[in-house]
Amino acid sequence: MNLVDFTNRFSSESACEEHLIALRWPSGFCCPKCGSRNAMRVQAAHRRNAVNRVPLFECKDCHRQTSVTSGTIFHKSQTPLTKWFVAIYLVANDKGGIAATTLERALGVSYPIACLMLRKIRIAMADRNAKYRLEGIVQVDDFYLGGESEGKRGRGTDQAPVVTGVSMKKGKPEYLFMDLVNDLSKHSVLEVLSGRLTKGVILETDGWPTYASCAEDLGVQSHLITRSRDGNKNETFQWLDKAISNFKKFIDGTYHGRQLDDQLYMEEYTYRYNRRNFGHRLV
Repeated sequence: MNLVDFTNRFSSESACEEHLIALRWPSGFCCPKCGSRNAMRVQAAHRRNAVNRVPLFECKDCHRQTSVTSGTIFHKSQTPLTKWFVAIYLVANDKGGIAATTLERALGVSYPIACLMLRKIRIAMADRNAKYRLEGIVQVDDFYLGGESEGKRGRGTDQAPVVTGVSMKKGKPEYLFMDLVNDLSKHSVLEVLSGRLTKGVILETDGWPTYASCAEDLGVQSHLITRSRDGNKNETFQWLDKAISNFKKFIDGTYHGRQLDDQLYMEEYTYRYNRRNFGHRLV
C-alpha cells in the first residue's frame, strides 16, 4: 500500500479506531478484567473533549470501561490517530530512519511531540523484537559506539560495547539482534545471549574467551571458532560485519551519532532488518 492509498484508507479518526479494534480484538471485544464478551460502546459525555475521544467499551457484566488505545503507544495521547498512523507508515518504510525534524514538518506537530512519537514507536518495535529468539547457526560478535576515542581501540576501549548476532541459513543472514551492554564480562554477555538465542543453537564466534565460557553455560549444540588471524575470518563473518557497518551508517547519517537511546535506535534498525522482505506489510 503506497502512501496515497494509506492516507485515503485512514483519513478519519473513526477509520483508524475501527482498524485498531479489529487488530486488538479480532474475535470480538474481550473484557480485560472478567473475560466477558458481552459489552457495549459508550461515548461518556463527562469526559473532557468527549466528542473527539475514542469510544469506550463497557462490559455489561463487570461494568469496566476499556478504551481501544489503553495500554498502547496511543494511550492518553492528544495527537490524532490519523497523524499517528502516518508517522508509523513513514517510520516503517524509511529504511534510513526518519528524523524528528522531518516528522515535525510532515505531520504539523511540535518537535517534542515528534520526538515522543518516534520514541514510542521504537519502544513498540523493541517489545516486538523481544518476543523472538534466534535459532540454528548464530554468529555472535561485538562492536562499539561513541565515535572517536583516545587510547586503545577495539576490546578495552572506553566506547559503549554492543553484543550482536545474526542467524544464518544456507550462507545467508536471516535474523539479527543488537544489545547495548555495560561491559563484555561473562555476566553481561550471557544475559544477552540467554534472552536472544534458543537452546541448542550452533554458536559461531571469533574465540573470545567470554563467548567460549558463555557457550558452556548456554548448552549450545556446538561452538565454531574462526579467529581474527584466520585468513577466512572476513568471509565467514561478512554478513554480520555488513549489518554492523550499515547500522553505524544508519545512526550517523540520520541521527548524527547521537548516544541518547542507542538501544532504541538498534531496535528500530533490527526491526526493519528482520522484516526486510515484508514490503508495505511492515506497517
